[in-house]
Amino acid sequence: MNNLNNLIFGIIFFQIIININCQQYVPVGKFFHTATLVETKIYFLGGKNNDSISTNDFFFLDISKSFNKTEALPFKNVTLDLIMPKHYGAGTTVFGKSKNSIFFFGGDMGVLQDKNSSVYTLDTTKLPSGWQEIIQDTVDRRRLLSVTADNNNKIFLFGGGGGGNFGDTKYIRYNTMNIFNISTQDWYVGTIENTLIKREGHTGTFLSDTGEIIYIGGRSDNGLLIDMTNLDVYDTINDKWVQWSTRNPPEQRCLHTAVLTNDNRIILFGGVNGLTPVKNYYVVLNVKTLEWYHGNGSLSTRAPYRGHTATLYNDYMFIAFGQGTDQQFSDDVLIYIIGDYANFTEVNYYNVINKIVPKSPNNIIIGSIISSIIAIGFIGFIIFKYNILKLKMGKRPPAFIINIP
Repeated sequence: MNNLNNLIFGIIFFQIIININCQQYVPVGKFFHTATLVETKIYFLGGKNNDSISTNDFFFLDISKSFNKTEALPFKNVTLDLIMPKHYGAGTTVFGKSKNSIFFFGGDMGVLQDKNSSVYTLDTTKLPSGWQEIIQDTVDRRRLLSVTADNNNKIFLFGGGGGGNFGDTKYIRYNTMNIFNISTQDWYVGTIENTLIKREGHTGTFLSDTGEIIYIGGRSDNGLLIDMTNLDVYDTINDKWVQWSTRNPPEQRCLHTAVLTNDNRIILFGGVNGLTPVKNYYVVLNVKTLEWYHGNGSLSTRAPYRGHTATLYNDYMFIAFGQGTDQQFSDDVLIYIIGDYANFTEVNYYNVINKIVPKSPNNIIIGSIISSIIAIGFIGFIIFKYNILKLKMGKRPPAFIINIP
């Protein structure tokens, strides 16, 4: 009887395991979160939800395997032993020799003027170990800044907006370049040119072959948008600023995103011009020729224009969450295949070999059959072990196992 109970327990346990493995993490709509690519995982953190409540949600999208948006996206929740404070508008970047650690700075955690506990790091190879706090009281916490890492474990924090020191009531914007050396845990300030405009909602893109960071767009004091014809560029090697003059510039914007392609193009997605979305969501800067290319018109209302994140992996760009023209915060990830110039195509799939392999009903049926075979095989194995155990105990197995003499 005990062995029969064990058999029943084994079957129930197996069904529970199947249900747990089939459960899919589903993120809520959000904006002003962060996204950090570590190998083949895009880690998402924080942001505000549709109730305008800051969150500390931490999860990743697994892009190591192909998937189709006709099914649930392969999100996975991350449980850590140290919970990150709820926030929005922070900045993150990947760092380390193997680019497997995440650096976090700033954001609005309810009190912008509190400088303490505004810096965290996470080694993703040591999960579920949590975030490590770096206590500092020298750099003002701020939001909507750019956080960029170089090739030598230095993190560059430029611009952003906040409240300054305790007691300040005026919202201020920064043109400060704060630099953090991960290896020595030291802070220092980079050169600040008098012509540098204070800004927030801009982007910073690091060029690994030259050691330069290109800053594009943003909003300055009094809500003025920053010129996108002449771009401020910081030389991280020589600690100096230069300006690049570009051709055919697009509409000025802030709160957009930027990604760098393998052929040295910077893709801007979204942004606002004042309080309204820009007319052309998608523009591209050729870093070698300094010429801008413009996409073909605006996108649909479900494409976010602010508060989203953009991540490029091979020829795929993932636009995650954010706010669209319907004013709701998206819970979706849009996928684009990147072509030349400013050509792109929205798709409903992702494939690691860059080929279309949509899942047909036959694939689904085959998958169900395989799952059933595995389940039946597991139950059969338990029955087999049950019969062997009875034989060892000197008991006669059922008649369907051997012929009764």
